[in-house]
Amino acid sequence: MADRLARHLLPLAGGTAQAADDARKLRARFPRWGILFDPLERVWVAVRGKRTLVAASSPEKLTEQVEAAARGETGPDEGDKTQTWRALRKHGPR
Repeated sequence: MADRLARHLLPLAGGTAQAADDARKLRARFPRWGILFDPLERVWVAVRGKRTLVAASSPEKLTEQVEAAARGETGPDEGDKTQTWRALRKHGPR
């Protein structure tokens, strides 16, 4: 499902080949995670199962977040981004 969603969201990122390339690299590195870029919020998101969602401002920060989540830790200083993105998706923009 994340791949289908990503195919729709990535073109909105200005059609940048860089965002698509970064998404491919992240998916290859974390094959059990759904990876996408939300161009409206300018945030990278990774999901695994129903309970694990992390969000970050860049592919590099997302890598840190996913690695930390895999260890059962929270990543450095990106918790607010994850909470904000989750709230927006749950309640919609105001």
